[in-house]
Amino acid sequence: MNKEELFEFHIRNNWFKISRYYNQLASKFNMSFSWGFILLNIEKKGTPSTSLGPKMGMESTSLSRTLKKMEEDGIIIRKNDDNDKRKSLVFLTSKGLSMRTEAREVVLDFNQKLYSKIPPEEVRTFFDTMMKVDNVITQLLEN
Repeated sequence: MNKEELFEFHIRNNWFKISRYYNQLASKFNMSFSWGFILLNIEKKGTPSTSLGPKMGMESTSLSRTLKKMEEDGIIIRKNDDNDKRKSLVFLTSKGLSMRTEAREVVLDFNQKLYSKIPPEEVRTFFDTMMKVDNVITQLLEN
C-alpha cells in the first residue's frame, strides 16, 4: 500500500496544512494556532485547565507553558473553583475575549471558503466518513 492509500496520510497532511494556514493568520494577531484553539474552548463560566488538554490533544506540560504565557500577556486569568479549591478555572480577560472574536472570525471564514468550494453532498459524505473513522478509532482504543 502506498502512502496515498492510507487514511492517516491524508488526515495528517491536511491537518498540517490547516495548522500552517491558521498559524500564518494568527501571527497577524500576535498569537498562534494553539492560542486561538484555547481561546475558542474557554467557556464564559470558566473552564478547568485539566479539560483543555484532552479537547485539544495537547500534553499537560505544553498546555501549562502556553497558559502561563497567555496569563502573562493578560489574555486569561486563572482562579480557584469556589466549590473545589483543588481545581483551577481559566477565564478570558477583555483582551482574551477580543482575541477570541478574531479567532472565531478566522475559523468561520476558513469554513465558509471550504463550503463555497465543496458541493453540499460531498460535505455530508466527508462528515459521515469522519464520524465513521472516529467510531472505529474509539472502538480500537477501547479494546
